[in-house]
Order: sequence, then structure tokens, then C-alpha cells
Amino acid sequence: MSFEIKRLSEENSAAVAEIEKLCFSNPWSEATVSSEIKSGFSDFFGAFSEGKLAGYIGGRTVAGETEIFNVAVSPEFRRKGIAKALIEKFIGTVREKETQVIFLEVRASNLPAIALYEKNGFVFCGLRKNYYTNPTENALLMRLAFDGSQEFEDWDDEED
Repeated sequence: MSFEIKRLSEENSAAVAEIEKLCFSNPWSEATVSSEIKSGFSDFFGAFSEGKLAGYIGGRTVAGETEIFNVAVSPEFRRKGIAKALIEKFIGTVREKETQVIFLEVRASNLPAIALYEKNGFVFCGLRKNYYTNPTENALLMRLAFDGSQEFEDWDDEED
């Protein structure tokens, strides 16, 4: 199966929302997707197979940090390298923006996704207890630092 990765626009919002419904227990609405795509801070890419959106990735970059919101592939297109290709495209794009670090959350039980993120250089850096609902589950916070550091420094807002 072949696929092509393209930048998504507002016109793709309905297709992204449909994938959300297939993949997540609390999917984003079409309006939310559309709003985020047109925000000017976000990057969304889709993998298309024969003109159909097979999967997508979306995230936002602000002040040198990027957060990946979602990576999702329709069930019929899974295990074909689409998520890997989307992640690689996204990482390459935000690196050009001089992003210093990328963060994401993933369900603690989603072992295939965790393995994929680790293969792309992400490391565990925190836990968000009961972050997900339907079912309630912890989220692992993962990061990819472009300076090569694997250490995570706790943020401290106290004045010195």
C-alpha cells in the first residue's frame, strides 16, 4: 500500500474528526479540529491512500516547545508504517521552526504507541495520574529534546 503525506487544511477537518471518532474515546469535534488547524500555531499532516485520509498527526509550537496533540490511524490502515511516517514528517517540520523539545501524552496501556515514540527518540519524563477518561487511565508524558539531552529538569518557579 502506498500513501502520501500532505499538510492538512481546514477542508480536511471533517475527515480528521471521523478518524478521531474511530480512534479515541473522547474525540475532538470537527469545529475543534478546524479551529486548531487555522490557529497559525499548529501543524497538521495527513497520510492519504488513494485520496482517502488514512491517518493524521497534529501539534502546536509555542516559544520553542511543541506539543503533539494526537497521532491517529484508521483501523483499516494500521500496521503499514503510516504513524511512523507521520511522526518523522512532524519532527522534521518542527525542527525547522527551531523547536527545542517536543512533548506528548500517551495512555500507559498503549504499548505499541509507546514503543513507536521510543524508536523516534522520545523518553519518559512524567506521569499524569487519571489523565484519560473512558476508561480512566494514567498518561505517560514523553519528550524529545533536540539538544540530545535525555535528562529532564524539573521546572522550579521559586525566585533565587
